[in-house]
Amino acid sequence: MTKARILNDSGLQRFRDYIAAARVTPSLPPPIEMLEDGKFSEPFSPTVEVEQRQFANAYDFGVYLISALSDCEPREISRNHALWSWLSLFFFDEIAKPGSSGARKILEEAVYVLDERFGFQRYYRHLVRTPWLAVLRHGEMAKVLLIASGGGTRTEVGEQLGAYPDLFGCSNIIASAYQMYFDIDAQKPKRGTSGKGAGTPRRLAAIVRQLQLTYDLNDCPIEDFLKLLPKEFSRWMPQVDSG
Repeated sequence: MTKARILNDSGLQRFRDYIAAARVTPSLPPPIEMLEDGKFSEPFSPTVEVEQRQFANAYDFGVYLISALSDCEPREISRNHALWSWLSLFFFDEIAKPGSSGARKILEEAVYVLDERFGFQRYYRHLVRTPWLAVLRHGEMAKVLLIASGGGTRTEVGEQLGAYPDLFGCSNIIASAYQMYFDIDAQKPKRGTSGKGAGTPRRLAAIVRQLQLTYDLNDCPIEDFLKLLPKEFSRWMPQVDSG
């Protein structure tokens, strides 16, 4: 077990430099020595212990983080960019898995290093903070946001709904998306959810934005919300047991 710390300004800049360099040289090892080096990181309070392990998917990762950070006040750590960036480096082998050759697929900086200036368009992409926040807010329903087909790090529902704080934070919308797009038996997104056509998550985000002009969706029961959706979503509607 390792006590969590926070990256200081020097650590954050070196992490950014590593991300930029790793895009050019994907096999470049991450600077994990910073995790406990006083030149780059500082103690964090309250005491939080984490361990490196493998997770089946981002949802399981989120469940683990909820437990590991249980002694922390969510509002106090939600925008702690230094903590989330340290955790990102600590779990780098999990969120940027190296291939057999040691090379990694390095994504944009925002998914690893959290900006000090809050901006939801950047924050929702973070590969450590987002699983924690999604499970914290939505419990098992967060699977529709976090479990991708083929073991990817992002889901179409997460991309389309996660980009808007009012959609990401609305339990009724996420629960409805879970019923429509997540295959509970297979524990993965239903076939076709990654498309751009009628009834897809991309369309759902657009329709919800329109509905918000007329309805308070936060107080709208799931059954009523589903009835508000146009016919293009009929193929995704949950089957009701009439027996």
